[in-house]
Amino acid sequence: MEKIIPDTSVLINGALLRLIEAGEIRDCELIIPLAAVDELQAQASKGRDIGLRGLEEIKRIREISGEKGIRIRFSGERPSLDDIRLARSGRIDALIRDVARAEGGVLYTSDYVQALVAEAEGIPVRYIEPYQRPEEPAYKRYLRPDVVNLYLRDGVKPYAEVLRNGRLETVMLDDKPCSEELLNEVLEEVMAVARVKEDTDIIMLRPEAVVLEMDDYRIRILKPPLSDRMEAVIQRNVLQLVPEGDVVEPIIQECSSGRYGVLVLNLDGVYSFPIAERVAEKLWEIGLDTRIIGRARRVNASVPYYSPLDGDLEKTLHLIFLSPPDYIIVDEVFESRDLKLVKDARLAGVGVIAFKQSRSIETAIISLMEVMSLPLLSQVIDTIILMKCSGASEIFHVSASVRAPSGLSPESGIKHVIELIRAGETVYEIYEVDGRPIISNIRKLRTY
Repeated sequence: MEKIIPDTSVLINGALLRLIEAGEIRDCELIIPLAAVDELQAQASKGRDIGLRGLEEIKRIREISGEKGIRIRFSGERPSLDDIRLARSGRIDALIRDVARAEGGVLYTSDYVQALVAEAEGIPVRYIEPYQRPEEPAYKRYLRPDVVNLYLRDGVKPYAEVLRNGRLETVMLDDKPCSEELLNEVLEEVMAVARVKEDTDIIMLRPEAVVLEMDDYRIRILKPPLSDRMEAVIQRNVLQLVPEGDVVEPIIQECSSGRYGVLVLNLDGVYSFPIAERVAEKLWEIGLDTRIIGRARRVNASVPYYSPLDGDLEKTLHLIFLSPPDYIIVDEVFESRDLKLVKDARLAGVGVIAFKQSRSIETAIISLMEVMSLPLLSQVIDTIILMKCSGASEIFHVSASVRAPSGLSPESGIKHVIELIRAGETVYEIYEVDGRPIISNIRKLRTY
């Protein structure tokens, strides 16, 4: 006789009862984990609808089990108070998987992450869609044509960053706060699409954090205990809103003119991979061999894309060096080790285009100087582009000299000075005093 072990998700959403009523489940042994029952009871005691709904489902299943030839029993370890308190961190799910493993049955779940973990542990599992997916995902009701970044958070009114008059503005989208049910609906829809769409790019897939890229969107969903409450951030491909030439062409022009170290500062924090991908396509079109490296697992990039080898992008980079391309694009620079990749590639004679989120040129320079000396900086980076949603990119060329910095007396000594030059005019000077980096805005000095 087949053994079926349901988890809380198929009890709460009614998927198990629907299968029984439709006759798809019959003449079997239904083993309900005590951990699932106790979690539902704990939720019901707090007055939460999901707990009451799950207990009602179990009651209804017991009522019709006889006529369907289903034998019901309960099994497994009862969760402790700590287990129930930490249910969102996966403790209850783990107890339910233990029952499926011990009983040698099939785990039924509507939780995609639970299904993935069970498969990884070698437990037979059947994933059941939690509901019939609508034609439009739940989050798209908030995606006005001008929305660049959408923010949904349990208990907080939905808001977005919209492109208006060439700049980003924050606007509220609804007077009603988001509910946990809405966030769970968004999560289930995203995971269901990821399961059936082969071209979904998976950035991160963990019980408490999911980051996917699909259909010109990057979707990030965080759950407790990583975040204090459930939240989702949906970022749109900005090339849908801004003329491609405004953000892509300045980068292409710098590369075409022989600039081999291009740092693109993403001032507005937009979803940058579509821009990086389009830059790579354009460079290929003019005959420049270009590769992208990043931390995502991509399956549908239009240009050569490489993810970490054994979890290490440095190993990937060294593998690429065996047949060096003209340019390597670093998809997103977040950490010092990413900037080290930029340095290593340039010192190996390979051109680099690096996309880095930064609110100012000053903070970006400080990050660079954490991994390279000031004299080396000018050998690694020769162009800095400030990229904005408006497409009004500012381009700075990097130059080096040895002299007394502007604004300091000659007695302060000769120093290695990096100049950032925009449209032929020096805007910033960068030097060190007693080992401390100084970033001086020359235009402001001239106004005094």
